[in-house]
Amino acid sequence: MKQLTAVIVLLGLPGCGLIPHREPPKTDFDLGPPATNTRQPASSARAGVRIYDITAPAWIDNSSMYYRLVYRESASPLPYARSEWVMSPAALLTERLRASLSDSGDGEMRQVGARTTGVYALRAELAEFEQVFDHPGNSHGVIRLRATLEGEDIRIQRTFVIEKPARSADAAGGVRALMECSDELAESIAEWLETAQSNTRALESASTVR
Repeated sequence: MKQLTAVIVLLGLPGCGLIPHREPPKTDFDLGPPATNTRQPASSARAGVRIYDITAPAWIDNSSMYYRLVYRESASPLPYARSEWVMSPAALLTERLRASLSDSGDGEMRQVGARTTGVYALRAELAEFEQVFDHPGNSHGVIRLRATLEGEDIRIQRTFVIEKPARSADAAGGVRALMECSDELAESIAEWLETAQSNTRALESASTVR
């Protein structure tokens, strides 16, 4: 009887159970396929832009999935314990932009020199990519990216800030919100590139006429 009592006591102690404790499985996420309704840029814009790898600060240049409780401590980004990205957010966004803005609209090889006329370089730095909780149970995804468009005799910069509400207050809700943010970011950059290139061509034409 004493032995049976001892076994029951041991089973009741934390960490002393005979049944091994299993942690919930870790889940990896990506941004999914691009939205089918994302407006594609004009082929002339796609053909003239080379997209370089997006850079990011060291703290988000990894696969961790971050959230921020601004109602408790706004200066402390926290990683989800059991949810991660399949690669760094900067790498995910680079793939998303290249899928939306291919180097060549017709898929052909193009010889690009240091000062090839009509060829632009798009460089970008990711400043924010996280799920932000304004209140318990209420969050949204945020992407902040500073883009630089460089070409012959031009250099234009713009900061894009995209926010989308999360449908649930968990990692899956944050992922969905950031997927929608990435699709809108790609579309906004496409529109910006078209406008910048059109303005540049107009200035070149005006200079030629003079």
